[in-house]
Amino acid sequence: MKYLIKNRLIKRALSISFIGIIATATSCNVLDKKPLDAISDEAVFNDAVFLQNYVYNIYNGIKPPWAPGTGGFDALTDIAVNQPETHERSAGIRNYLEGNITPDNVNDLLAVAKEMPTPIPLWDYEYGFIRKANVFFENIESSTIAADKLDPMKGEVHFLRAWMYFELMRTFGGVPIIKNSFQLNAETFDVPRNTFDECAQFILSEADIAIGFLEGQPVNTGKISKAAALAFKARVLLYLASPLNNPTKDLAKWKAAEAATKAVLDLGFTLHPQYAELFKRPLKTDETIFGKSFTPATRIPGWGYNYDYWPSGFDAQQRLVPTQNFVNMFQLKNGEYPYLADGVTVNAASGYDPQKPEKNRDPRFYDAVIYPGTGPLNIIDGSKSTVRNYEYWEDANPNPDNAPPYINPNKVDPKNGQNLFDFGRDSKTYWVKGLTPFHWRVQTGYTFKKTDDFAGPRASFDNDYNQVIVFMRLTEFYLNYAEIQMALGNEAVAREYINKVRKRSSVNMPDIKSTGAALVRDYRNERAIELHLEDSRFYDLMRWKAAPGHVDIAVRGITRVTMDWTGAKPGDALGKMTYTYGVIPEAEVRKPWKGDYYYLFPIPNTEIRKSNGALKQNPGY
Repeated sequence: MKYLIKNRLIKRALSISFIGIIATATSCNVLDKKPLDAISDEAVFNDAVFLQNYVYNIYNGIKPPWAPGTGGFDALTDIAVNQPETHERSAGIRNYLEGNITPDNVNDLLAVAKEMPTPIPLWDYEYGFIRKANVFFENIESSTIAADKLDPMKGEVHFLRAWMYFELMRTFGGVPIIKNSFQLNAETFDVPRNTFDECAQFILSEADIAIGFLEGQPVNTGKISKAAALAFKARVLLYLASPLNNPTKDLAKWKAAEAATKAVLDLGFTLHPQYAELFKRPLKTDETIFGKSFTPATRIPGWGYNYDYWPSGFDAQQRLVPTQNFVNMFQLKNGEYPYLADGVTVNAASGYDPQKPEKNRDPRFYDAVIYPGTGPLNIIDGSKSTVRNYEYWEDANPNPDNAPPYINPNKVDPKNGQNLFDFGRDSKTYWVKGLTPFHWRVQTGYTFKKTDDFAGPRASFDNDYNQVIVFMRLTEFYLNYAEIQMALGNEAVAREYINKVRKRSSVNMPDIKSTGAALVRDYRNERAIELHLEDSRFYDLMRWKAAPGHVDIAVRGITRVTMDWTGAKPGDALGKMTYTYGVIPEAEVRKPWKGDYYYLFPIPNTEIRKSNGALKQNPGY
């Protein structure tokens, strides 16, 4: 715990050079002044404008949903796989999936990516911002700021402190509850862990206090509101009722989660008509309860979402790609799954043709996944700017060494004059021939689409991309309510709320009618596809105690696609594609699930040592 006084981000002489950055990061343009070199404690805590910007700085304690690295922990699950050549958390991901996470290497995975040479470990990161919250509470006791200005800020900071403790708790279990800033002359910093239940009650208490202070306050986009506090409380109660944290299946915990979630559903939020628009500006406040714009100040370190998610053939890092398991979760428009539960046997009742995998799928599939032939996509990249399809295919009938003559009737891309071949511009052959700088080793044939901005350039430090970051939205709470009703034995109500999600006007999928284990599968699949890349899948699997068969399975995808141009005419974008599916041998080897102790991460040994042994390690480590 000595870190709490060493955090370089906190100084008693408070610098306000962060003001402009935080105003952007929270999508609230709150200050038009140039920052001063330094402001005294007294000035900050007695000036409403300065203090609000101090509070906005604490907003940065909300771990970005993509941290650590791109995609949060989705690469630890069955829906995504990481690209080890480009993913900054690749070593940690590999350690986790091979069952080798230890207190000595856990920070390789848990570090929060920031624009600095050395990412900050999650434990240090959250406690650093918790200390800022504690400094706030210590200094406002004598503040002269009027209550109508100060009370909403109190609500924000109570919410933020609760959010950061919840992040620690769902990662490590019980952690030390620190409610003071630890002065430099304190005698000891050797603080033991509070129990999981003590942490839970503290978090819920903080949420309730926040709700009280935010009562009646106007809702400003990007700011914490009473609705956000109510939603956060409901999310916490769902976690507390879930199997990992409720081994006795105490129905009272599910009833508490039910009441809190119903309060969120009664707030008047509605589903936005278009699913894909939820992740583009402006923030869709009809459905989004808490979110913010994606700006140069809040992007992933490096270039941004586009560079991290675009296909490698577009000269991108492609750090995270979907698995075949994720693609298989998307039903056909008739409500049938394309494959049986084994993931390899075609569901004959569905009418699915694995050689036409994009035909008649759940409309969300087209918003979530870039698959071979997807397009046209607008690729803005300097001299190579063009509009083209995702050309992930090899030549079906190559001449020796793929030498000319080629039978593709389209010899030149009319948009940029690039030569076209029988193999695609995203294929391995295109890279082997030196026509593109990248074709990363791990390829599943798919890439994620949900977070991409094809209206902007592939990679720019300065471009104001149109993405938004969604922390909580109504859809999650429809699904949470369905899960709660299943636990309470009310399957009809559960189906009703799952079907609400499926009836979004841009989706309009058939109602599910399943029961029992089939209903659980339908619910969990619905949640995975609807909330992918929103920091949900990993923690859902953990709280359900459902890692076996989801975390430790082999990575499958498209192992080969070939294009036969025979009979194609000039202007035809595609010939005949043939798909081969299977295990991706280049992906990391996923070892059998280690056991229940693996549902929590170990506390870093650096923290154990700092506490002189006061912190006790999680069982199993």
